[in-house]
Amino acid sequence: MDCDSNTTPDLNATLQASFGLEEFRPAQREVIEDVLAGRDVLCVMPTGAGKSLCYQLPAVVQKQLTLVISPLISLMEDQVQQLRDEGIPALLLNSTLTMSQQRQVLEELAAGFNGLLYVAPERMFHSGFHSLLTKLPVKLLVVDEAHCISQWGHDFRPEYARLAEIRRDIGSPPAIALTATATEDVREDIVYQLELSDPRIYVTGFDRPNLRYACRTVSRVKQKDADLLELLKKDQGSGIVYCATRKNVDTVATLLSANLVDRPIFAYHAGMDPATRTANQTQFMQTPRSIAVATNAFGMGINKPDLRFVIHYNLPGTLEAYYQEAGRAGRDGRPAICTMLFSYQDRYTQEYFIDNIGQDNPGASPQLVAHRQERAKEKLDLMIGYASNHRCRRQQILDYFGDQTQVQGCQCDVCTRGKTPVIEEAGSAIVDDEIVVLIKQLLSAIARLNGQFGVKVIAEVLSGVNNEKTERWNFANLSVFGLLRSHGVKRIIAMLHRLIEAGLVRQRDPDGTKFRPVLELTEIGVGVMKSQQLPPSSLADLVSRKMPLPQPVVRRFAPATEETLNASESARFEQLRAIRLKLARESQLPPYCIFHDSVLRLIAQQAPTDLQSLGMLKGVGPNKIRLYGAQILAAISNGNGAAAVDTSTRF
Repeated sequence: MDCDSNTTPDLNATLQASFGLEEFRPAQREVIEDVLAGRDVLCVMPTGAGKSLCYQLPAVVQKQLTLVISPLISLMEDQVQQLRDEGIPALLLNSTLTMSQQRQVLEELAAGFNGLLYVAPERMFHSGFHSLLTKLPVKLLVVDEAHCISQWGHDFRPEYARLAEIRRDIGSPPAIALTATATEDVREDIVYQLELSDPRIYVTGFDRPNLRYACRTVSRVKQKDADLLELLKKDQGSGIVYCATRKNVDTVATLLSANLVDRPIFAYHAGMDPATRTANQTQFMQTPRSIAVATNAFGMGINKPDLRFVIHYNLPGTLEAYYQEAGRAGRDGRPAICTMLFSYQDRYTQEYFIDNIGQDNPGASPQLVAHRQERAKEKLDLMIGYASNHRCRRQQILDYFGDQTQVQGCQCDVCTRGKTPVIEEAGSAIVDDEIVVLIKQLLSAIARLNGQFGVKVIAEVLSGVNNEKTERWNFANLSVFGLLRSHGVKRIIAMLHRLIEAGLVRQRDPDGTKFRPVLELTEIGVGVMKSQQLPPSSLADLVSRKMPLPQPVVRRFAPATEETLNASESARFEQLRAIRLKLARESQLPPYCIFHDSVLRLIAQQAPTDLQSLGMLKGVGPNKIRLYGAQILAAISNGNGAAAVDTSTRF
């Protein structure tokens, strides 16, 4: 069904028929409706909230080319495989493909491919691909991990900064930008950098009540190592230990391997041989009680819902980075612990990184580099404050991201000081007997097919589909044939992917060819099938697949406008915008580096008449006063007497 027709698509029917899901998660439907209406959208949702469906379902409805730009190669492969399992056309183009495979993808595109194309950002600037892309009818542009586009975010990538140029080159299609971590200034920067037009902005909250945040202050490396070993001996689940440098990864991995001989330890950093790095990631995903020791290059897009802990061996550089990395724990909604081993000496490592800002972009202006370094130092100070003060850690995180939620019943180390934290009550779930039987039926079918077939065939067998494969392989004679006929193929496919996420089942490429994987049971899956252990509680909602995390309040934001201002304040606001644009051009900086719209609105409302009262407003510090205070006061004075404002240079 093409949404350009006069027929309104039945989104619930598409959700069930194409993805095997019964209901939308918070804000998903609203985002999808805006995307289908051709609006630009910025979507900020926490990890595990279902961002990918917000563009995958519109792609199914529109049946035209959807271009997905993502830096997460491993997640690309997982998503493309799952889409193909569900019968949804999907391709990827990145460095993991052979030259022959890349040529095949390009040929499919040239022949009129209508589906989802996943592309790494650097691929957009290859001359051959760029030339082909400009000739293709891109219906929707998707920018995943959109915070990477912002120089004020925690993971800026220079190639992302040119995506607005790429968007213009392909005809300026509607765009959706998605991220799990974006403060207000980063959200404004994403809108500006990507040239989103009058975007709908969705922020669904940042609270993760099932995560227990804690910080331990340590003074010596030996103490830090001892504390790390103590924590890992207490927690027997899978988890990640994050380190700031490759050297620390190697050192800590060696330490753990020597002292935790019964635990699988896997190192991961960008300096490793790519094949070894990929193998370590795969084994970590599939091995019970495993520990990954990694730099922050690891984990973006990791789809392992049952991580019980994340430990930061070193101080991260920003609260955004910490929130994203810690947030990889407890995606199944069950309790998880996020602990930072805080040492003041770690700040020197982060200051070294700050001093090297700009090295990856020699063409950047010295002023912009200096501004980025100044902002990075401010963010580092906030990170140190989070680790060293005695305020509720969950509340600090929410305050940082501008989330108005007031924390109650927090289990962080500050709130439970002197008490015993109750970490096993909130968020835990019991798998009903009915669901346990269903899980065993799914696992039995995989076992009966003996690791020779993929997701779709197994789903067809369980659903009792009669086709050419049924006759050729005598599937109808199997005891599991038609066992789950009432659920249907699509829903069974969704269930099988849940078992993969939970670690009961794995996909394996038997002949080394991508996207032809077979299913086989893991050690845990065998134990569950034989009733030797219970399935993980993350599968308690296997049938309905309701969102495992508490449903956040959805706040729908409009772009910065003067709607909340009266007539005189609106005139003042426009005068302030005009002077901001003049100052930005003189300083060779983007306008938001001078003041954000939210600050200008506050100035317009308060109309300060002197530098002292201007400096008391939120967002106006001493440095801003020194550089721009006089011009801002002059603009306020002009705005007070302005009957009309020229908005042709509005920014």
